Amino acid sequence: MAVAGTLAYSDDDELSVSLDGLQILLVEDDAADAYLIKCALSKNPRVGSIVSASDGVSALRAIEHGGACPDLAIIDLQMPRMDGFRFLVELGCRPQYRFPKFVLTSSTSRSDLLRSRLRRADRILHKPDSLNQLEVLLSNAIEKI
Repeated sequence: MAVAGTLAYSDDDELSVSLDGLQILLVEDDAADAYLIKCALSKNPRVGSIVSASDGVSALRAIEHGGACPDLAIIDLQMPRMDGFRFLVELGCRPQYRFPKFVLTSSTSRSDLLRSRLRRADRILHKPDSLNQLEVLLSNAIEKI
Protein backbone atom coordinates (compact mmCIF):
# COMPACT_ATOMS: atom_id res chain seq x y z
CA MET A 1 0.00 0.00 0.00
CA ALA A 2 1.55 3.31 -1.07
CA VAL A 3 1.44 6.34 1.17
CA ALA A 4 -0.08 9.42 -0.50
CA GLY A 5 2.35 12.24 -1.20
CA THR A 6 5.37 9.95 -1.32
CA LEU A 7 8.37 10.06 -3.58
CA ALA A 8 10.09 6.71 -3.69
CA TYR A 9 13.66 6.27 -4.92
CA SER A 10 14.57 2.64 -5.07
CA ASP A 11 17.42 0.80 -6.67
CA ASP A 12 15.09 0.45 -9.67
CA ASP A 13 14.78 4.27 -9.98
CA GLU A 14 10.97 4.29 -9.84
CA LEU A 15 9.76 7.81 -9.01
CA SER A 16 6.48 9.56 -8.28
CA VAL A 17 6.38 13.04 -6.79
CA SER A 18 4.36 15.56 -4.83
CA LEU A 19 5.92 19.02 -4.81
CA ASP A 20 4.03 20.68 -1.93
CA GLY A 21 5.64 20.99 1.51
CA LEU A 22 8.91 19.62 2.84
CA GLN A 23 10.73 16.89 1.01
CA ILE A 24 11.95 14.25 3.44
CA LEU A 25 14.77 11.86 2.57
CA LEU A 26 14.12 8.62 4.47
CA VAL A 27 17.15 6.32 4.60
CA GLU A 28 15.93 3.06 6.13
CA ASP A 29 16.63 -0.53 5.10
CA ASP A 30 13.87 -2.26 7.07
CA ALA A 31 10.74 -2.26 4.91
CA ALA A 32 8.34 -2.49 7.86
CA ASP A 33 10.02 0.41 9.68
CA ALA A 34 10.12 2.47 6.47
CA TYR A 35 6.39 1.87 5.97
CA LEU A 36 5.55 2.95 9.52
CA ILE A 37 7.75 6.04 9.26
CA LYS A 38 6.06 7.00 5.98
CA CYS A 39 2.65 6.50 7.57
CA ALA A 40 3.63 8.73 10.48
CA LEU A 41 5.09 11.39 8.17
CA SER A 42 2.07 11.33 5.84
CA LYS A 43 -0.10 12.69 8.67
CA ASN A 44 2.10 15.77 9.07
CA PRO A 45 0.75 18.73 7.04
CA ARG A 46 4.27 20.16 6.58
CA VAL A 47 5.44 17.04 4.71
CA GLY A 48 4.92 17.18 0.97
CA SER A 49 6.94 14.22 -0.24
CA ILE A 50 9.19 11.43 0.93
CA VAL A 51 12.17 10.03 -0.93
CA SER A 52 12.95 6.51 0.26
CA ALA A 53 16.35 4.85 0.03
CA SER A 54 17.34 1.50 1.51
CA ASP A 55 20.92 2.52 2.31
CA GLY A 56 23.39 5.38 2.10
CA VAL A 57 24.56 4.43 -1.40
CA SER A 58 21.03 4.72 -2.82
CA ALA A 59 20.40 7.92 -0.85
CA LEU A 60 23.55 9.61 -2.16
CA ARG A 61 22.69 8.53 -5.68
CA ALA A 62 19.21 10.02 -5.32
CA ILE A 63 20.67 13.35 -4.15
CA GLU A 64 23.46 13.49 -6.72
CA HIS A 65 21.23 12.59 -9.66
CA GLY A 66 18.45 15.00 -8.76
CA GLY A 67 15.97 12.40 -7.54
CA ALA A 68 16.02 14.10 -4.16
CA CYS A 69 16.41 17.68 -2.98
CA PRO A 70 15.68 17.08 0.68
CA ASP A 71 14.70 19.66 3.25
CA LEU A 72 15.37 17.02 5.93
CA ALA A 73 16.97 13.57 6.10
CA ILE A 74 15.81 10.88 8.50
CA ILE A 75 18.56 8.27 8.74
CA ASP A 76 18.77 4.80 10.24
CA LEU A 77 22.20 3.79 11.53
CA GLN A 78 22.42 0.06 10.75
CA MET A 79 22.08 -0.59 7.01
CA PRO A 80 23.85 -2.66 4.36
CA ARG A 81 26.36 -1.26 1.84
CA MET A 82 26.64 2.17 3.51
CA ASP A 83 25.43 2.59 7.06
CA GLY A 84 24.06 5.77 8.60
CA PHE A 85 27.40 6.75 10.14
CA ARG A 86 29.18 6.64 6.78
CA PHE A 87 26.27 8.40 5.08
CA LEU A 88 26.56 11.28 7.58
CA VAL A 89 30.29 11.50 6.83
CA GLU A 90 29.64 11.53 3.08
CA LEU A 91 27.10 14.34 3.47
CA GLY A 92 29.54 16.26 5.61
CA CYS A 93 32.15 16.04 2.84
CA ARG A 94 29.72 17.67 0.40
CA PRO A 95 29.12 21.26 1.54
CA GLN A 96 26.43 21.77 -1.09
CA TYR A 97 24.14 19.38 0.84
CA ARG A 98 23.04 21.57 3.72
CA PHE A 99 19.85 20.26 5.31
CA PRO A 100 19.01 18.94 8.78
CA LYS A 101 19.94 15.32 9.43
CA PHE A 102 17.97 13.36 12.02
CA VAL A 103 19.09 9.91 13.11
CA LEU A 104 16.13 7.67 13.93
CA THR A 105 17.41 4.59 15.70
CA SER A 106 16.48 1.84 18.10
CA SER A 107 20.02 1.85 19.47
CA THR A 108 20.56 3.04 23.03
CA SER A 109 24.32 2.67 22.83
CA ARG A 110 26.12 5.79 24.05
CA SER A 111 28.82 5.22 21.44
CA ASP A 112 26.23 5.21 18.62
CA LEU A 113 24.77 8.47 19.92
CA LEU A 114 28.22 10.05 20.24
CA ARG A 115 29.31 8.81 16.81
CA SER A 116 26.12 10.30 15.31
CA ARG A 117 26.75 13.67 16.95
CA LEU A 118 30.40 13.70 15.87
CA ARG A 119 29.24 13.11 12.31
CA ARG A 120 26.99 16.15 12.60
CA ALA A 121 23.57 14.59 13.07
CA ASP A 122 21.32 17.47 14.11
CA ARG A 123 19.07 15.29 16.26
CA ILE A 124 19.06 11.74 17.50
CA LEU A 125 15.58 10.27 17.85
CA HIS A 126 14.81 6.89 19.42
CA LYS A 127 12.30 4.69 17.62
CA PRO A 128 9.23 4.46 19.85
CA ASP A 129 6.98 1.45 20.44
CA SER A 130 3.83 2.64 18.69
CA LEU A 131 2.77 4.40 15.52
CA ASN A 132 1.06 7.12 17.55
CA GLN A 133 4.28 7.80 19.49
CA LEU A 134 6.21 7.85 16.21
CA GLU A 135 3.82 10.42 14.74
CA VAL A 136 4.25 12.67 17.79
CA LEU A 137 8.05 12.22 17.85
CA LEU A 138 8.46 13.08 14.16
CA SER A 139 5.94 15.92 14.29
CA ASN A 140 7.76 17.54 17.24
CA ALA A 141 11.13 17.13 15.54
CA ILE A 142 9.90 18.58 12.22
CA GLU A 143 8.29 21.49 14.04
CA LYS A 144 11.76 22.56 15.24
CA ILE A 145 13.36 22.88 11.80
